[in-house]
Amino acid sequence: MSPAAGAALGAEDLARLLDAEGVLLFASDGQDLTIADMWPTHPSAGSLRLPVGFGVTGLVARNGSPVLLVEDSPRNALHRQLLRLEPHQTVARMCVPLRGLEECVVGVLAAHRSTERPFVEDDVARVEPYASVIGLRLHAERLWRAVNQHRTERDRLIKQAISAQEAERRRIAFDLHDGVTTALASMSFHLSAADLTVSELAAASDMTTPVLERARAELVSARELADLAYNQTRAAISGLHSLVLDDLGLVAALESLVQTATAGQDGSAIELLVDPAAALDGIPDHAAAALYRIAQEALANAVKHAEADRVVLSVRRVGDSIVLGCADDGKGFDPADRRTARALDADGTQHFGLSSIAERCALIEASLRIESVPGRGTTLLVELPL
Repeated sequence: MSPAAGAALGAEDLARLLDAEGVLLFASDGQDLTIADMWPTHPSAGSLRLPVGFGVTGLVARNGSPVLLVEDSPRNALHRQLLRLEPHQTVARMCVPLRGLEECVVGVLAAHRSTERPFVEDDVARVEPYASVIGLRLHAERLWRAVNQHRTERDRLIKQAISAQEAERRRIAFDLHDGVTTALASMSFHLSAADLTVSELAAASDMTTPVLERARAELVSARELADLAYNQTRAAISGLHSLVLDDLGLVAALESLVQTATAGQDGSAIELLVDPAAALDGIPDHAAAALYRIAQEALANAVKHAEADRVVLSVRRVGDSIVLGCADDGKGFDPADRRTARALDADGTQHFGLSSIAERCALIEASLRIESVPGRGTTLLVELPL
């Protein structure tokens, strides 16, 4: 058997190679040693933990030097049980370090057999090539576990961050609704009452003076401004938080978004296309919130800046992914000029829409593709793997 075969070599193969009665392959996390594989197998193998630096196996894991013991009697009761040792029974042992990248010790190969046949240096030389390959495999597995742990933690933090953002938006929206809009509605009512009072004064005096006319004009202007502020605040509340998204899900929220955008402007025709056969359920709440914000920003960009006659917002399922699209027939742009997604208009105004979309896509690990040609519109596609 060649050393390259060590990638698939297990404890049973090593026992056969060494003519050993048993082999334990320990993996190290830097603090403790746990069994990655053993032969003969034992149901309690997963319970054994040996501290790095203590005992023969732990010392090999610490100093990286192989050890041959003609006669040994492990003190750990579970360790003795796994070696199938009777009370006071001794055993010949060989412990060889398993090295990963940069000579890092990532485990220990421990073989045992009768004291009548102790291990020798030739056994160490025979097993070391395989130990090197097994060490690399253990190191790769350890790195993979670490990556998965970091990924899981990252996903958890992203969910918390998006949920916190949505909660803050919800709080601000409710504060505006309960405070500012109520005050503006009350202001409009009082201004209307004041206008009526001025009209009654003019009627009672049976004459219209320039002062009263100016007062009425100012009251009318103030009421119009109050109504405008009220409507703009209501629009801001709708933009900050979607109750439809909370209650009915992403598709219903997008339908509401399109209806609001259509009612709020007289230029572009906006439509939503949803594949009726697509199963769009099962999208995590934080991902649905991010997709909704992306659609909101993309639609705002198309309506405000593209000068388009038609805007199409779409959502569909493609394999194991959700694809959100926003296409318009507007003036388009040169993607090379906006690669930073923070282009400056001629008047010096900065727009962060594309940057915001790119950042949200990065958060939920969705791919973003933007295709645009000056004079021929823009297409934005976001693909979210589920």
